[in-house]
Amino acid sequence: MIQLLEQFNQFLSNYPVILRGIAWLLLALGILMVIFLLFSLLLTPLMLMYNKVTDKNRSNVATENDHLLGELTERIYGDSVGEVMVINSGDARATYPARLYRSDDVAAEQLLPVGTQVLIIDFDQSGIALVAKNQSIIE
Repeated sequence: MIQLLEQFNQFLSNYPVILRGIAWLLLALGILMVIFLLFSLLLTPLMLMYNKVTDKNRSNVATENDHLLGELTERIYGDSVGEVMVINSGDARATYPARLYRSDDVAAEQLLPVGTQVLIIDFDQSGIALVAKNQSIIE
């Protein structure tokens, strides 16, 4: 490695000082870029595995008195998992994975399309919102 750097320096000795400085700077940036890419390639799979093991979507689950109304951003059909966006909170809009709350609706394979207004009843142990269709009296 040292011999390679000495050969590079000897090659650059024929050029003006400013070009030598630019060449060394580019070489240093290239080496840093390679090191960054190697760390990224090595650490990304480890971080993905760590997130998969540790994140059960429990850190951002709403409290019992928070977030009652939502709107589906992904459809729910029977036992499938969709996605609900909370629409009545004063905070930024949050989305959660969602599943039907009532077992009768699951057994009947009820379809709730995108845009359906729902009530967020509860959250299960894995952080999935349990929802029911909002039966509004005033429409």
